[in-house]
Amino acid sequence: MTQKIGHTAIPLTVKQPQPLHKPDLRAKAEKAAQQFETMMAVQMVKSMQSSLEGGSLFGGGVTGDIYNGLAEWQLAETLAKGGHLGLKEQILRQLPKAEKEGS
Repeated sequence: MTQKIGHTAIPLTVKQPQPLHKPDLRAKAEKAAQQFETMMAVQMVKSMQSSLEGGSLFGGGVTGDIYNGLAEWQLAETLAKGGHLGLKEQILRQLPKAEKEGS
């Protein structure tokens, strides 16, 4: 299969999914799932903090914004690493199913 860009035809290759039973791929999948869970937790913490009267724990201004960002990230990371949300496990549980469907 090729795709034409301008006057040049560029061959398109489709990468086949790699099985997750390989240790290095499993580790990459776990890391990506952990990062996703952390980012979801950050969004959740930001949402909760915006509902506070005044909109933050540390006040306004540049300093307050910096401390708020750091506190949000630290809390989200702690929630995600502690396994309290369970998103990482759900993602990793779905990957073998997606792998079978993709092959």
